[in-house]
Amino acid sequence: MKRATDTVFAYPTLLNRVDVVERFIEADRDGFDAAMVACSGDPGVAEARSIAGIPIVGPMEASLHLACTYGYKIGIVTVEDRSWAEYCDMMVGAAGLRDRLSGVGRISIPSKEAFTSGFLNPGEVAEEIERVAARLVDDGATAIVIGSAGLSVIASTAGLSRLHGSAVPIFDCLSVGLKCTEMRADLTQKLAIPEYSRAGFGTRMEEKDVERLRNLFAIS
Repeated sequence: MKRATDTVFAYPTLLNRVDVVERFIEADRDGFDAAMVACSGDPGVAEARSIAGIPIVGPMEASLHLACTYGYKIGIVTVEDRSWAEYCDMMVGAAGLRDRLSGVGRISIPSKEAFTSGFLNPGEVAEEIERVAARLVDDGATAIVIGSAGLSVIASTAGLSRLHGSAVPIFDCLSVGLKCTEMRADLTQKLAIPEYSRAGFGTRMEEKDVERLRNLFAIS
């Protein structure tokens, strides 16, 4: 990511997505078994799947689906930025889990503070994450997904994996995404399961068409 603070706007999100796809292409060509983007917005994942020959994982998509195996209603805790909270809601729809979403809750600590002093003193931010998670549980959530890579790092550093005094899980999306990436690599290598379904929207582009498009848009 060139500049994380820009990703709450649509245009820089698009530019970021293009850059991430390039990194996925490199990972495929360099012989990696699978790849994951370290961003809860899953940028470039859908696009890279159409051209890469390895499993491509979006940590938010993976976490949302895993959370559905732990509880019926999902609550998402994310950053203070309203635009990113809306983007999280959009991702739930894209994952086909609209009926499973209980709500999206935003922490009150501004991102510029959460992702500076918060990394040095994760306890305060973790407490805020838990406060928002508790509210979501009160509203009906039975599993919590952290819809932010930065907040996920802070939560796990502070040891936050369940709501205090309960057995409601709180999922760090980066850790879930990483484990899903490892599993997808194993499934492809050991059971010969395709890296992605190649029917419909998942149809992989032929190399000649990829090169034609890269030349057309002057992508080196």
